Parts: sequence; C-alpha cells; structure tokens
Amino acid sequence: MQLFDKPVYRVGEIEIDPARNCLRRHDEEWLLRQKSFQVLLYLLEHRERLVTKEELMETLWAGAAVTDDALVQIIVELRKTLGDDSRHPRFIRTIPKVGYHFIGPVSELHPEHTSETRSELVEIEEVTTVQVEFERTIDAAMERQGDAAIQRFFHRVTASPRHRVALFAAVSVILALAAVWFVMRRADERAGTSVTLSRVPGKKPVAVMYFENRTGDPELDWLREGLADMLIVSLSRSQRLTLLSRQQLTALLGHLGQPKAGQIKLEDGMEIARRAQAEMMILGGFARLGNKVRIDVTLHDARTGQLQAAESLIADSPEQILTQIDLLSLKLATHLGATLAESDAQRGLAAVMTKNLDAYRYYSLALEQTQMFQFHEAIALLEKALALDPEFAMAHARIGYIYAVRMGNSEKARPSLEKALALSDRLSEKDKLFITAWQASAALDPARAIEVYRDLTARYPMETEAYQRLGWVLLTQERNEEALTVIRQGLVTDPEWKDLYNQLGGTLMRLGRNEEALAAFQRYLQLAPNDPNAWDSLGLFHQSVGQYAEAEAAYNRALALNPESGVAILHLGNLRFQQGRYRAASEQYRRFSRIARDDTGRARGFSCLAWVAWKQGDLARATAATREEVRYYPASLWNSLVLALARRDQAAEAKLSEALFTPAAYSLHKERGILRIWDYQHGYLALRQGHAEEALNHFRTALQHRPVEWNMDSFEDCLANVYLELNHHDEAIAEYERILKINPNYPLAQYHLAQAYERKGQREQARAAYDRFLNNWKEADADLPEVIEAKKRLSAF
Repeated sequence: MQLFDKPVYRVGEIEIDPARNCLRRHDEEWLLRQKSFQVLLYLLEHRERLVTKEELMETLWAGAAVTDDALVQIIVELRKTLGDDSRHPRFIRTIPKVGYHFIGPVSELHPEHTSETRSELVEIEEVTTVQVEFERTIDAAMERQGDAAIQRFFHRVTASPRHRVALFAAVSVILALAAVWFVMRRADERAGTSVTLSRVPGKKPVAVMYFENRTGDPELDWLREGLADMLIVSLSRSQRLTLLSRQQLTALLGHLGQPKAGQIKLEDGMEIARRAQAEMMILGGFARLGNKVRIDVTLHDARTGQLQAAESLIADSPEQILTQIDLLSLKLATHLGATLAESDAQRGLAAVMTKNLDAYRYYSLALEQTQMFQFHEAIALLEKALALDPEFAMAHARIGYIYAVRMGNSEKARPSLEKALALSDRLSEKDKLFITAWQASAALDPARAIEVYRDLTARYPMETEAYQRLGWVLLTQERNEEALTVIRQGLVTDPEWKDLYNQLGGTLMRLGRNEEALAAFQRYLQLAPNDPNAWDSLGLFHQSVGQYAEAEAAYNRALALNPESGVAILHLGNLRFQQGRYRAASEQYRRFSRIARDDTGRARGFSCLAWVAWKQGDLARATAATREEVRYYPASLWNSLVLALARRDQAAEAKLSEALFTPAAYSLHKERGILRIWDYQHGYLALRQGHAEEALNHFRTALQHRPVEWNMDSFEDCLANVYLELNHHDEAIAEYERILKINPNYPLAQYHLAQAYERKGQREQARAAYDRFLNNWKEADADLPEVIEAKKRLSAF
C-alpha cells in the first residue's frame, strides 16, 4: 500500500495521518519523531494481533543494532501522546518480554474522502480489544438462535446517534453487500468459530493430525490422539514453531462433522490446516509387527498437499515409543527448519514426563476425565500411572491439582504437590509455575494464586489453562469484572476451550447479564454436546432464573448421558426442593449419597436430607440425618448447631458455634468464594439468640457476596425473611419484589410477600400473591404447612 493510499486513523479524539506524517486533535497538528511515528503506524496496521519486539526491530530498524530501551522509550512517548496508562492500558498493551498490542478502538478514514466530507463518511470501526474479539464469537452463537438475536444486534448498532448517521449514509452499500455477507455468515455457521494459529514472525505454524490406527486393535485407539499429543509436546520445545493444540484439532474436526475416531485423509488434513492457517501439516499412522510398533509420519505443505518429507521408526516394544518419539520430533524439526537446541534434544518427552507408555496413557486419559468433571475417575487413572512410574512428576501434580483446585480438599492435595516439586528435574518451568499456583490454592492463599497465574499469562500468553484458572480464582474472590476480562483473553488464545465458556456463563450470570450468559452456556453445549456437565451448567442457569421446566430437561439429559453424574443428581434434588417437592428432593439426595465416591460426598447428601427434614419440621429425622453427616465428615457442624438452637441446648450451642466460626473456617470460605454462607450462618445464629440488629447486618453483608446458586438454598431471601419476622413490612415487601425480579419462582417468596401485604391490611395484593404462590407450587407436596396455610387464607378472603 502506498503512503497516500493509507487511511487516516482516528483513535479517540486524535487523527493519525500517514500522508502528512502528523497527528491532529481539534484541527491542531503536531509532529512525532520519525521512528516513533513509524512504530505507531505499524502497531495500528497490525492491531489484529500481538506485535513482537523482534518483529518491530527487524521491520523498522532493518537489522541495525538497537537496544530494548530505545523501543521502550518510544512506547512511553506514544502513551504520553495518546493519554494512555501502562498500568491500565486503553490503547497500547505491553506483553512483558514479548511485545505490544494496540487494543484501543480505531476508525479508518479513507483518502478518497476530503477533510470537508469526513463528517459524512461511513466509519469502519475495527475494535481490536479482547472483549470485542470475543463478542464476535458470542454473536456467532447468538445468531444461530434466530431472528431475536439479529434484532438485538441491530439494536446495539443503532443505539448510538453517531452509528445511526453512519448507518443511514451506508444503507446502499450495506444492501449491496448483504447477500454476500449472508452467504459468508451461513458458511461460517456451518464451519463454526474459526480456530487459527497465531502468526508470529520467525515461527512456522504447524498442524499435527491424529494418527491412523492400522493395527485393527481398538484398545490401541488411544494412541491416535496420544501420539499426536506426544509429537505436539516435543515439537513445542522449538522456539521457531507454533503448534495446533489437541483441543483445537478436536474442535476443528467437530466443525467439519468428522468424528475423532475417523481416519484423517490428506484432503481432510489440508482443510483443517487451511482453517487453522497452518503452513505445514503432519499426518501419521501406526501398525504393530508382533511386539514391535511401526510409526510412519509424512510432512506436507498445507496449501498444496505436496509431500515434503517422510520418516518412520520402529519401537521394539510399546514402552520405547516415548523415547523414539523424541527422535522423530528431532528429525521433523530439522525438515521444518527448526532444529531443536542441544539442551532441548537432551531433555526429551520421556525425560520430563515418563518413560512408561502405559503410565502416559493413563495420564492422557485422566486429563480427559478431568475436563469432563469426572474427578474420582481421573484420580484413579493417575494413581495407575504412578503405580507404573512413581516418579511421574506431573501425575503427582495433577492429583494435587484435582484435590486442591477442583474438589477443595487441601489436606489431600498438599502431599501430591510437594512430591511433584521434589521431582523438579522432571518439570518444565511452566509446570513449576502451575504447581506453585495450585499449592497457593491448597494453602488457602488466593492472592498468591492470582499473582502466580498472572505471571503465567505474562510469560506464556498462549497458555489457555492459565487464563482459565486465573479467571476462576478471581471469580471466587468476587472480582467478577476482572474475571470477565481474563476469560475473554483466554478465549482469544483458544476460541474453542469449552471450560472457558462454562466460566463465562457463570460470570455473566453473576453480573445479571442473563442473555449473554445463556449464549455462553449454549456455546459450551455446542462444543461438548455429550458432556453431562455442559447440560448440568445449562440446567443450573435455567434454575437460577426460575425456568424450572427447562432446568429439569437439562438435568435429565445430563443423567441420560451419565446416570451417576453426581452434580446433576444433586442439582435435580435442589430443583425439587425449590419446587416444594420435598419427598422427591429427598430421593435425589439419598441417591447422591449412595453413588458418592468419598465420605465428603456422602456427608453432603445427608446434610441436604437433614435440611429438608428441618424445613418439614421433623426434628427426629433431621437429627438422624445430621448424625450420619457428622459420621462421614466430623468437621461438618452447621446442622448440629441448628438442632442445638432448636432444642435450646445452650451448652452444645456455645461449643458448636466456637468450633464453627474460627479464622481458619473464614479463610476456607473466602478461598472458595462462599462468604455468603458464612455471613448467613452468623446472621441465623444472632437472630436465634435475640440479636436482631446484628442479624440484619450479617444478612445485608451476605447479599453483597456472590450467590451460591449451586446450593439447595441460595439465601437470597434471608434479609427479607428477617424484615418480615420483625414486622418491617415495607422493607420486606421491597426485598421480596427485588428477589422476584431475579427469579419469579423463587421458593416461598410469593407466600411471604402475601403475608407482608396481609399484615399491612392490603388484602387484594395479599390474595394475588397467595394465588401466585399456589400456582408456582402446584406440584408441591400437599401436606406442606405453607401450602395448607395459603389455601386457608385464600378461602378466608
């Protein structure tokens, strides 16, 4: 592009004019140093991606010797000119030790328009922030929902007066392009969201396909993905290659409608590579010759399919595959012009992982089970891996990760994490950072975990798991907006990472952005249609907004896929409880206790049973269930305290409350992000002890913390119920009406609202609320006191 053909860029109130080599603000011009202006233009022209320091040096200094400090000073000058802040960047983001990314909103004013007509031109905004890149992904999912989503899209476009003027001026252009746009978007819908490798100067993008199983033995099918995974790990050690990940490949196969188990032919591989923007492609297959295993790979130009190289190896036994795969990767790296450094060659896959192929197989399968929230199954597989290789550092580490991060069991996590770090010579620097973060979670130190995860994302900006875990810790600390930003950054690195969509949906739900949350959960489901957890998450969303029929359908689908999905059983029980179907809820909780894999799970099932019995006023049954809960998990004291308060056993009450409300317990609640439960329990205790004002303060604080929508009771009505109990009728009515806007079917909210109206003498409002309550709880157990009382009150009006 010639200099005079380049557009004028508008950034905020500033126009950057390449033709005049100047900047303008309010018709006032000023000049930058020539090299600073060139850096600014280069960042603007490549704002769709990260620009590395090396790229800037090579392109703008043409190989001349220049220090990092000179470039840093230019960035400082540009930030000062644009009014930017390095700590909270709006325009230029620094990726430490890597490069820079222009992230601000940019408008292009094209040269065919004179300055006099600029106010009339159609501005093509190309916002390159992580947020907008992600919103394109979400919009693609929302468009698949139909016309309603398209109407929402046009509402956003026309909401701004400037956009309305631009839209009017551009109608003829839009109509001319509409047909082309429609065809392209429909094609994109069929293809799914694109997965592309980052284009980094000096790094060749490569796609490794799943291998073909030529043995005819289905027990070796795991090697199709396993060998590809091993090769990806080995080749990733080169600083001159960018590899398509295993997850990205799976996503692209799904978009093409090809099962993971099917053979990937040359033309299929070329299509996958084209979509991923890979330059080179590796196909492979394996066969068994007696006890020996032969592995063949071919390297192809991804654009033409032309064969570039072919390599084979024969492992005398399956156990030798891990060492031989390193040899294979060295040869392929040479063909790719990316010879591994000597240190990398010596530190191969077998050296840093395991020399035992079966151990690696168990490890690989365990990662899949973890992604599907099958934690006990994953731990069992990892323990099998360790039985074969006790020094498999990452197997120890992943057990610690599951216990600390996914199951919240710090005590069981610590020995495994310590063992992993003791084998540090078999860990990469990246793995050590992850384990350090997991140790922080096990130590109930979320601040340290956040610090380490931020370090990970800075050092390894393409490591999607680091964004996922950082987002989760921020969520537990109720830093929802920060979590949202991090999750969106992660989705830019890998738009197909299903767990991030699960996180995104939960974050948006907590922020009250339900329409976007639903789109995120639906995207999660599209990426993992056979994963019970995807259906469970969708059910949990519907349940939280009072869409109980939709929630039940989703939970039943999860259970059809896995009848022993513990979370789906538990959440279905919670749904029944919130519908007033206490008997049906109890059936689910008993079922959960039966299938639970550990004592903590069994205790949780009995805890739910105790709470249901308590709500029914059956103290004997509540006491029996609580005894079982404590038998399985002695540290569980809440239900015991509730029963002591009911019996007016002051000695037991004092002992239990002292044991329950400790600094260590507070740290545990804070680390897990469940401080709402902590403050609710304090408020309940204060109320039962006659300290009404203290109870009100605790309940107000409880509502400031994140909801516990996964719990059988989210305690959203705790403050309203106390207002009602204290005869603060106006405050109670306001609170119940707030709750019903969030969830029109919130359990007992209409019933208590009716009571508040009746006590104020507003009989018509009370009648309507009682009627709505009975309609909402039409499937509730007929003998519940609230149902009996509501019918009685209605007949009295």
